[in-house]
Amino acid sequence: MGKKNTGETTEAKRFESKYDAKALRGCIQEGLDAKTIMERLGIRHKQTLKQYVLRLLSDDRTFYEVKGLYLKSSAHPRVNAKGELKLVLRNLDLGDLAVAAGDEFAVTAEDNRIILTRV
Repeated sequence: MGKKNTGETTEAKRFESKYDAKALRGCIQEGLDAKTIMERLGIRHKQTLKQYVLRLLSDDRTFYEVKGLYLKSSAHPRVNAKGELKLVLRNLDLGDLAVAAGDEFAVTAEDNRIILTRV
C-alpha cells in the first residue's frame, strides 16, 4: 500500500540551529560557566551546548574547557525507598560555599523547603 501522490508539496519544518561560533567562543574565553553560557545564548538543554562545544572544538582544532558542562545533573535529588535523601556535593553547584569533611549542618523545614545551616 503506497502513498498517493496528490501533487501537493508539503514543506517540512526545517530546524534552525542557534550555533554561533563567535558568540560561543567569546563566552568560553570570558570564562563563563555552562549555565551562564546557556542563558546568554538562549540554549535550553545542556546536551545542545555540549554539541555546540564539540563543533567548536572541531572547527578551531583547539581545546576549550567549559566549567560545569560535564557535571551530572543532580539538581533534583530524590528520596529513596528507605526515606533517605542523599546529596552528592561534588555534583552540586554550591557557588562560593566551601564545604569540608566534618562540617555539621542543622536541618530545618519551612514553607515547603529543607534548609541546611552550618553549625
